[in-house]
Amino acid sequence: MSAATPWRYLEETVALLPATSAKPSPFFVVEQQGRLTCGEECRDVLSSLLRREERAPEGGLQAFDARQLRLSEEKGAPHILWHTSSLLQVVVSAVRVHPLLRSGCFDLRRFIYATSALGALGCRGLDPDLLVRRGMARIIKLGIAGWLSEPERSNSWESWEHRDQWKSFFEESGVDGTGSLSYIKAALTGRASQGLDSWIESAPLEDVLLWRPPDQLPNHASAVSPDEVEVWTWLVERFTQTYLDRWSLVSLKKEYAFARGLWHPGFSADLLRERVIAGEKVATALADRAVLSEDVIDPAVLSALTEQAAALLDEGQRTAAAALFDSARMLKPTDMVAQNNYAYCILVDKPQLALALLRDALNRGIETPAVTLCNIAFAESLLGNYGAAVDACRRAGAACTDHQAAYLWKRSDEDWISVYTSVRAWITEFAASLERLGDASGERSEQL
Repeated sequence: MSAATPWRYLEETVALLPATSAKPSPFFVVEQQGRLTCGEECRDVLSSLLRREERAPEGGLQAFDARQLRLSEEKGAPHILWHTSSLLQVVVSAVRVHPLLRSGCFDLRRFIYATSALGALGCRGLDPDLLVRRGMARIIKLGIAGWLSEPERSNSWESWEHRDQWKSFFEESGVDGTGSLSYIKAALTGRASQGLDSWIESAPLEDVLLWRPPDQLPNHASAVSPDEVEVWTWLVERFTQTYLDRWSLVSLKKEYAFARGLWHPGFSADLLRERVIAGEKVATALADRAVLSEDVIDPAVLSALTEQAAALLDEGQRTAAAALFDSARMLKPTDMVAQNNYAYCILVDKPQLALALLRDALNRGIETPAVTLCNIAFAESLLGNYGAAVDACRRAGAACTDHQAAYLWKRSDEDWISVYTSVRAWITEFAASLERLGDASGERSEQL
């Protein structure tokens, strides 16, 4: 059966649906006659689904890896010779965290690195103002909301002159109750979100970078067109998110149009060639997104929360990181990734609860079983169940791919730290430590 046959069948089926029907994918549009019709993306999405079983899984590392690019740069302040991805990652990392250190001192390095990176990006024809105001607005809003929502964090900066002003703004915008969930919801939708958008768009760039609110925060929506925001958001995601499943749907559709030559963004060709994405990969990502359940969190929002939580874990703030994902779980209770990430954040402090959540995610068929099994092994070891931990390590090794990497817990002096590492290397190292612990406790285990 040719690809054209199911395509025609799909269009004929869609044409019979009334405009009020639930759309069968994100790519259908309503014609003037009031009927649904297939969007431009549908042909490649359907073709990708039809050919998926014929393609062998790709091996090896991806040609573009944002994290590896950043790690390959020289230490110190960003400069003009850095990759565009690395420069953008520096700015994104800066705008999502508080401008003060936990000691209450101004984080001068954060500000210098961010402005240096913006200067280097400006030399490549990228407007620093538009990059921050339109490409990173959601990241900034989630950063402020996440900081305000956790009392343990906001109280540590009681001397910050803008703390009460931000809290008052959210309360006046209708934040109901306390905790991360209400602040995050408010930052993403409603009056607070609109006010934040207007502030990000109109305030001096330095004020935005330093989270410095005006005397009177705006209570009206920003006049910037959604399309302008989408273009800059696409650019930021394109160079900071390695995996397409972490992009927003809008950015995926922009990339699809760009790959097909249907849309030409106003950026230099040399800049855009720093990352080349095959149209087939974009079509496959769109196909996956077309069947994504409404019960899961927007991947772009989840990615922003994940990066924010990773930054908190780097600072040893496990409670604050867990609070972010506890709120994410409440936004979409059936989202297994959010549940898994919450379990990871509480592993050290609440291993019994984490173990129950991890086992549930594994039983429900989470897409990263090897990582989940590693965390189960870690939880079992904290509970003294060394035999069960070794068994989980063995299963993780069988499920792991050669180049798989993830955040996992490692021992550092007298505490545990979260590190991004090779899953297979972690399994080997952790299994060896389990053998030693098992021998010491009198609980002998078979060698892996």
